[in-house]
Amino acid sequence: MQTILSEFKGSMERIKNNFVLSFLTINFINQRPFNNDVVLPIEEFSHKFITARALNSFDVDGIQEYANSIRRHFLNDIVIVYERYSMLMFVSHKNNRCRIEPCFISDSNVGAHNFEQVSKVYSQDDMTFLIQLRRLRNCIVHFNGMYSSTNVLDYVFGTQKYESKRNEGNKISIEFDNILWIYDKLMNIIECGNDSYFKNYSINKISA
Repeated sequence: MQTILSEFKGSMERIKNNFVLSFLTINFINQRPFNNDVVLPIEEFSHKFITARALNSFDVDGIQEYANSIRRHFLNDIVIVYERYSMLMFVSHKNNRCRIEPCFISDSNVGAHNFEQVSKVYSQDDMTFLIQLRRLRNCIVHFNGMYSSTNVLDYVFGTQKYESKRNEGNKISIEFDNILWIYDKLMNIIECGNDSYFKNYSINKISA
């Protein structure tokens, strides 16, 4: 089980790196107009170049939508990595605290929320953040960036207040700085929770 946290942190770091790399694309597009076609360095991709005409035709709205997709992907990816960590911890906890992959568990009730309910791991404030984070992700990814009656939100993420009551169907936005605030807070909560878990549960068997 002791390898799970390091894998979580490694995955989170790669996601943050991808987030930063995405802005290099915007910087590249903003160098228009292009005079030459651009070769794409992807061996397995049959469409190996994009024309200068296509690059020059990108409009402001298209670039803004790309920026929105960066937000969606970053937020969704960090929640996916959190859920992976949480499921691994929960099924391993139930497996005599010996690491096991969730795919080997026949019980369908192994969702990420289960590990949040293991005592002496997270504070109530931390659990509230984790629940509200999943709901925010669900609204943005599954409900096209709108408040949803099934994902009740009442939380301040960074500098932005989210409240779903009487706002169902209204659009949600999130600033880049506040996604980074979420990233940092999630990293801190998981590290502290992981420390609390190993302090409060004796490990009789540990498997890498």
